[in-house]
Amino acid sequence: MTRRVTSGTRACRLQNMKIILITFTALACLTSAFAGQRFDAATWRSVKTYDVPTLFQQEGSLIGRIVAVRFHYRSEKLRHLQPNWYEASIWQHDPKAKNGFSALRVMVAKQDVPAFQSIPSDFHSMTDLKVYARVETDPESNLTQLRLLGRRVAKDAAGNAMVDW
Repeated sequence: MTRRVTSGTRACRLQNMKIILITFTALACLTSAFAGQRFDAATWRSVKTYDVPTLFQQEGSLIGRIVAVRFHYRSEKLRHLQPNWYEASIWQHDPKAKNGFSALRVMVAKQDVPAFQSIPSDFHSMTDLKVYARVETDPESNLTQLRLLGRRVAKDAAGNAMVDW
């Protein structure tokens, strides 16, 4: 006797597959939201530190790379561009610039906004701060931007790094 698949059985299987897929996606999102960004030792050894004016001049040649950026303060305003992303800028005093400051455009993930806002926004600040970011190109505007990854780094014995806020 062969068993015939009915539409009710098929609907039940589809429902179970949807539940499994939703659960897996939610778990992956939560893991990435709280775990930070992990980099292998070889990638982490290639991370270079730049100041804002130098990175501004070279950012076009660094697309896709992870960089460390020294700066003095962040912009006070955050623009909500996409559902999960905010745009801001980081600034550094630069005596060679026309207005005395240099800035870089940064993108901040929604879950990282409170940590980003803990960075001083006082333009009188001369404290050297450091942030880690991935240099990217915005596909809509074709502008270069930094996707912020965090400020703290934890390295394991093998040299792998975890960047978090």
